[in-house]
Amino acid sequence: MDWDEEAEQIAEMLPIPPMMGPYARLQAEKIARHNGLDRVTVDAVRQTEDIYREFIGDEKTEQLRAFIQGTGPAPEMEDELFFENEHALYNIEVCFTKYGENTKTVREALKDMKRSVELLLEEENVTEIMADLAPVALHGASRFNVVLTGCPNCCVSPYMRDFGIIMQHKVDITDQECTRCGKCLTMCIDNVITLTEKGPDIDVNRCALCELCARDCPTGTLVVQERGFQVVTGGTGGRHPRLAVPVESFVTKDRVLAILRKALGLLRTAHSGENLGKIIERDGIDALR
Repeated sequence: MDWDEEAEQIAEMLPIPPMMGPYARLQAEKIARHNGLDRVTVDAVRQTEDIYREFIGDEKTEQLRAFIQGTGPAPEMEDELFFENEHALYNIEVCFTKYGENTKTVREALKDMKRSVELLLEEENVTEIMADLAPVALHGASRFNVVLTGCPNCCVSPYMRDFGIIMQHKVDITDQECTRCGKCLTMCIDNVITLTEKGPDIDVNRCALCELCARDCPTGTLVVQERGFQVVTGGTGGRHPRLAVPVESFVTKDRVLAILRKALGLLRTAHSGENLGKIIERDGIDALR
């Protein structure tokens, strides 16, 4: 699709993470197409900017805008959330939070969790456990894989890994007066929020605990009051793919580590070639509780 010259110039300055640039162009073309146009206009790019502000949040948008305008520092990746250890038979993968996404609160929580998980894996000698379980020559698939995500959107899936730690966020409705701006409705992907005359009403039984509705609530009517973690385990993407299954939901960091330690204990006494998925099939999920 053709682009107006001014639209191209504005698109180059959009306050979005660099990796999202190609997607933003497709978003602008989608908007133009749905408006019956055969070219991308400035208006389509402005609408794209609004959509990405809602998606990545006010905090990150303004950080990126300041950098682009030369009034703020360059966005930094969270180096601590990257994992590289070629001598370990385990891997810790973190979602896109490692590229500086999500709020500072979430980034700090994941860094704290990753430090604790890495220390536990070392203490439990996971490399030796996995080496002893391997029925063939050691290689990439011999590793114990852990995934940490900053929210239940799970952009990096924990459901195809041995052990997944999913951050969850409980949103409460305060007494602050709601202006009925509708931001919470836009951000609730699962449509579990109803905007009544008194303000938002959340179907807590269907809420995914992602916090997006509260992240940019302009009045403070919706706020995150508590954060926790869901643990899933037993997934694999190997020659016999299997989805991980939930162990416990909305637990503390200490409880996550206790479940992980229990899982490693089961692996220590497992048979050659077994993984957590096979242990769960044999003994049931209660073996991890």
